[in-house]
Formats: sequence, C-alpha cells, structure tokens
Amino acid sequence: MDDPANTGAALSEDVALATEVIGHVHSILTGVSVSEGPLPDRLRQLEGMENLHNLIWGIRSLAHNLGKGDLHYMSKQRGFVIGSLKALQSDLRHLTWQAQCIAKGEYQHRINFLGDFSTAFNKMVEELDKNVSELTRLSHKYKQLSFIDPLTGLLNRRAFMVKAEKTLELLREEGLPASVLLADIDHFKAVNDTYGHACGDEVLVRFSRCISSFLREQDLCCRYGGEEFVILLAGEELAEACELGEKIRSAVEQTVMDEAAMLHCIQARSREGQASIPHPVPLRITVSLGVSRLCRDNVSCSLLQQLEAGIAEADRCLYRAKYNGRNSVVCQDAPSFLQE
Repeated sequence: MDDPANTGAALSEDVALATEVIGHVHSILTGVSVSEGPLPDRLRQLEGMENLHNLIWGIRSLAHNLGKGDLHYMSKQRGFVIGSLKALQSDLRHLTWQAQCIAKGEYQHRINFLGDFSTAFNKMVEELDKNVSELTRLSHKYKQLSFIDPLTGLLNRRAFMVKAEKTLELLREEGLPASVLLADIDHFKAVNDTYGHACGDEVLVRFSRCISSFLREQDLCCRYGGEEFVILLAGEELAEACELGEKIRSAVEQTVMDEAAMLHCIQARSREGQASIPHPVPLRITVSLGVSRLCRDNVSCSLLQQLEAGIAEADRCLYRAKYNGRNSVVCQDAPSFLQE
C-alpha cells in the first residue's frame, strides 16, 4: 500500500508542474513584452512540451505579424489555429492584390472568402466602378464641350487652333501645302433682326451641315465667331481651295428654309415677346468666302503665326467678296478692283 505522504507529495509535485505549464503557456499567449526563449529545463522533460512550446510561439509570432500588417511572414508550424491564421494571411494577400488592381482601374474583381467583409468590399467596388464611369463620362462630355461649339457641333476657335497646329506640323514634315477658307453668311444680322434668334440659330446649323458635307477627315472647320467659319484644307493648293469655296457657295445658295421651318422660327420669336410676322415665307441665304494659301517659306514664323497670317489674308479676300456684292468667292492673288 502506497504511503499517503508520498502520494500527496507526488500529487503536489504534479499540480505544481501543471501550474507551471499553464503559466508558461499563458505568458506566451498574453504577455506583451515576452521574448522567445528556450523551454525551461523543468518543462522540457515533459513529453510533447517542446512541440507545444514551439507551436504556441508559432501562433503568437504569426498573429503578431498579421496584427502589424506583415503578410509575408512565414511559419512552419501546423495545426487548426495556425492553419486558420495562414488562411487569413493568404486571403489578405489576395485582397491586397485586388486593391492594387482597383488602383489601376480594374473594377471587375470580386471576393467571396471573407464573409460580411466580402459583401461590403464588393459593394464598395461596384459603387466605385459606377462613380468612376460617371466621372469619366462627365469628363469626356465637358472636354467635348470645351472643344465643340454647342450650336453647330463644329470645333470652337480655341480647339481649332490647337488641332490646326498639329495638322500643320504633320503637313510640314511631309512637305504638303495647306489652304484656308474664311466664310461669312451674308446679311446674317438682318435675319436675326427680322425673324428672331431662333431663325438665326437654324441658319447657322444648316450652314455648318452644308460645310461639313464637303470636308474630308483630314480637314478642319470651326465656328470662328458669330456667323464666320474657318476651314483648313490639309494638303490642298490654292486652286483646289478656291474650287471648294465655289462648291460651298453654290450649295448654300440653294439652301432654302421652307415655310414649315420659318413658321417654327416665327412661333419662337412670338414666345420671346417680339413682334410677330404675318405669314412665313421661304428664306434663302448666301455666303461670301475668302481663300488664301498658307506660306511655308517663312521659317522664322511659328506654325500658329503662319495660320493667323493665312486667316488674315483670307479675311482681306472676304472683304473684297463682300465689296463685290456678296454671294461670291475671292481667292488670294485674284485681281482687286477696290479703290485704295
């Protein structure tokens, strides 16, 4: 029969050893400033204690590095708890990659491995995709508005000068000519005054459509101001530009705003509170054009200066066309009958 004293002493020793094991494990799991060290000699003699010690330190180290955001820490330990931490680490690495994709504008990625967080993340990406798409659409819209005359759909003056400079640069590299046409609708102020601004706007729209129908992809056209329009013909000499000017003049002369269109203008004029016109009659319009060539010989001038000089020359030709009775085309180098 065992000695009760020996049995009690052994039990007390086992309790003390168990308490030491629990304290050791507890200090590793909860201690703030615990440094990893060897297993105490007293505990090393316990079977499996070395493996438990290493596993708990592996769990602590991986959890600590995850808490710091270090997703590349590697642990060789195995088991359910550390396996779960490794799964979370892998998910977070994948999530980091997806966030990088989103930063590059790739919004098609979704996640399904983090429960409620996945739902929130996917919703965020969907809303971000929607908002960025809308901002992109608005940016394109306002960029277009900054380049385009809203009434005629042609380039505005500023955009024309920017695009013309690029076009002239290409033409210079290829050694090709360029010509300029300046068109002005005849008696446009009288149209506005007589039939109202709605009618004047309709005239501008129809006139711009007429011009556009004669232009090639490489040509540029803009509403230069009011009822004036500028055309840059890429790769065309003066003779071809003058021929195009005559085609435009002839087509505009045949453009007629019928009674239905005029009735719409008259009704708009009435809504504006202006005096009404008794009966709508068809309206015919004409145009005067000045045509010039761009000088490529003056290398001291910038391309924009050459363009501005060409427009100025076309303007002088336009003045002669107006002086000669309107509804005509005057080209550079044509004989002038104006009195100096």
